[in-house]
Amino acid sequence: MQYLDLKMDFMFKQLFGHPSRKSITMAFLNALLHRKEDDRIVDVQFENTELTKETEDGKTGRLDVIVRTNRGERIHVEIQIIPQYGMPERLLYYWARLFSSSLSKGERYDTLPPTIMIAILNYPLFPHETDRFHTIFHIREDEEHFLWSDHLEFHVLDLSQFMVKWKKYRWDVKQSPEWPWLTMLSAVDGRTKKVDEEMVRELEGIAMTEQEILEALEEWQSLSVDPENRYAYEMRLKWLLDQLSNIRGSREEGLKEGLKRGLEQGRVEGLKEGMKHKEREMIRKMVEKGMSIADIAHMLDLTEEEVQRIWES
Repeated sequence: MQYLDLKMDFMFKQLFGHPSRKSITMAFLNALLHRKEDDRIVDVQFENTELTKETEDGKTGRLDVIVRTNRGERIHVEIQIIPQYGMPERLLYYWARLFSSSLSKGERYDTLPPTIMIAILNYPLFPHETDRFHTIFHIREDEEHFLWSDHLEFHVLDLSQFMVKWKKYRWDVKQSPEWPWLTMLSAVDGRTKKVDEEMVRELEGIAMTEQEILEALEEWQSLSVDPENRYAYEMRLKWLLDQLSNIRGSREEGLKEGLKRGLEQGRVEGLKEGMKHKEREMIRKMVEKGMSIADIAHMLDLTEEEVQRIWES
């Protein structure tokens, strides 16, 4: 079996953002949003189905997924494997644009639909605040915690933390409805070209009883062996690897420059401290010889206050 990495936004959009695979998208969203029974999404309309083929420089069309549900909600799904600067603000900006674009001229504000942002990342967005792999955000009052509005909802799914939990607490992870889909996204690492066979076996096992997972696996396999998809995938992967290499190179250069400046600053500070020590010793000897602060200041071309400060330091 061959599987391409679904964390590559090109492949993600192919599987979850195509009208012909609507049933997979709905099952995926219901799992991520923990929707059950009457709360489930039963239909979606895709708002950005275009997908520009990859070019040599890795440029594409929009590779996120935006849908409008039968419940009137708009959902934006973004997947990122490269850490982005200012990601919380970036996601807030995307949400605001999508939310405000729902209102046509002359319409009332209360007709704006609930808008949900789902960010799937391969790195922690809040590494110092939480080690959970799925965090959910709303705007709530600070003391009584009631909602400002139910029209804003953010979900952040950290695949790196999911892998940690998967290896340590697999039974607990399997209690969450999103685990098969996050396993699907985590099973292949395009950068190392490695497949986690154990994860694939887990997926094949659940596919025996879950029709949506079976359908997703079959479509994933079909997309992975398609020659055009593989070429586009490889171009996109090459571009992403170049971006990661550039980021690492910039960080290394920054560290080297910072170290160089630190050493230079250290030498300057050391010289300054050495000069202060020499001045202090010189002043001490002058004082021991009975010279006044005023005389010392005159000889060293300093003010009396400066001499006094050096002497007392």
